[in-house]
Amino acid sequence: MSETTLRRLRPWLGTYVAIEASSPDADRLSLAVEAAFSDVAAIHVAMSFQSMASDLARLHRDAHRAPLRVGWHTWAVLELAIHLARLSDGVFDPSIAPHLVRRGALPRPDGPEPDAGANWRDIELLDDQRVHFRCPLWLDLGGIAKGYAIDRAAETLLGHGVRRGIVNAGGDLRVFGDWPGALPLTVRDPADPAKSIPLGRVRDCAVATSGEFLLGRADSPGDLSPIVDPRRGPRPAQGRSVTVIAGSCAIADGLTKIVGLLGSAAQPLLTHFAATAAILEVPDTVHAAADFWAAAGHAGPPGACHA
Repeated sequence: MSETTLRRLRPWLGTYVAIEASSPDADRLSLAVEAAFSDVAAIHVAMSFQSMASDLARLHRDAHRAPLRVGWHTWAVLELAIHLARLSDGVFDPSIAPHLVRRGALPRPDGPEPDAGANWRDIELLDDQRVHFRCPLWLDLGGIAKGYAIDRAAETLLGHGVRRGIVNAGGDLRVFGDWPGALPLTVRDPADPAKSIPLGRVRDCAVATSGEFLLGRADSPGDLSPIVDPRRGPRPAQGRSVTVIAGSCAIADGLTKIVGLLGSAAQPLLTHFAATAAILEVPDTVHAAADFWAAAGHAGPPGACHA
């Protein structure tokens, strides 16, 4: 039976979300892709930092006064964020938004200024999807929410009987199904983000990449890295990127921040989540976990990473 392949691109999550999916049933495939985009849209609306009506905005305004009930997408992302914060002892911290607001990367929320010492430990997840802040604080769930949205879209496609698909949003992606060959994995070159570096080929997994060069180059001391250290605040751009391969895109995205801050010391967490990582540094150095190249379809470290 012949297959139909749909490719669709829509602006969500502060970037463009691309879905490619294949199925023998064209009508069912179209419904599946629409359902997947509906999930992405719902997650965007729930956790938008810019929208005054999002769950996030309501939490910023009032969660320090009394517990607020949030939607189940927001609840799931907060549960995962707190889990990562606890396992990493705060290296991953969703309460870093004040740093990003101060440097103009995020708009100022409508709510009280966060307490100077507020962190993830001040977030209480109660029964019935209620959230309480022990003190005023601001959350940034952007990256992990994007990964979660990709996971939900992929799971929706699978639930509609789609045989194979790719969901990609700003460099984070999930691929599943019986592709004739593995999906090429490329990342931006930290030395020149207009170029790409091939790292290998992947199948049935999630991949997330965080580039520490996107807000500036390493040779410009005034530029800052997009990865904020919760313990020390913003730091200079590093001229490098972090790529994580995992089973879940939300986990992969969260781990890129932890690996970016801890380097090889993040290996226990990578092992805990059955994930692997590589760090690309200017000009052409790759630091990879022992199992990264196998996950990227290589028998061992390739002789050269640049095409």
